[in-house]
Amino acid sequence: MAAPSALVLKCDACGREGPHRVLRGKVSGRDEIVFEGVVKCSACGAVRAVTNREPKPIRVPLILSWMERSTRMSIEMAREEPVRVGEDLPLEDGRAVITAVESKGRRVEQAKASEVDAIWAKRADKVWVSFSINMGNRTVARRVLAAPDEEFVVGDIVDLGRERVLVHRIRVGHRTMREGTAAAEEIVRVYGRIVRERTSR
Repeated sequence: MAAPSALVLKCDACGREGPHRVLRGKVSGRDEIVFEGVVKCSACGAVRAVTNREPKPIRVPLILSWMERSTRMSIEMAREEPVRVGEDLPLEDGRAVITAVESKGRRVEQAKASEVDAIWAKRADKVWVSFSINMGNRTVARRVLAAPDEEFVVGDIVDLGRERVLVHRIRVGHRTMREGTAAAEEIVRVYGRIVRERTSR
């Protein structure tokens, strides 16, 4: 295992806890991660030899939902790390929100990673935004993927591939907005009408 580029330690010289740059060292250990080497405090520049021991991370089962699919996988966590419903879960290619935690055969609001049987989560780096589009004598439904914090504005024109839509209302929670801006993650439905392009002959 390669030595880390930095460690968070308490400095013997200045007393601050903070990042220490690893100048040289090695990592060993089977049941725990043991780092032996020389580090430099980023705050005061003091150089010293250290031996640092940390419990090895564990792999926790994860059921990740995205659109209509669920994928079984696992995530690496520290044994004592708290796992809570509603909290963000960083992934290699985005982030997710924890929707359920199972510990010792039952659903709980939180537990230490070492006590977790499984984590259920849904991806939160993209959300579906539903549209109802008026096309004259008919209304059609469309969906578009957006970042959770992407804003939609009443009065704006949104490009939905082959269709361009003028937004005239946005439904958020229990109210309908006829002006203003809403984030994608708050939107229940966007109402709009098709924009007919004028072409010159």
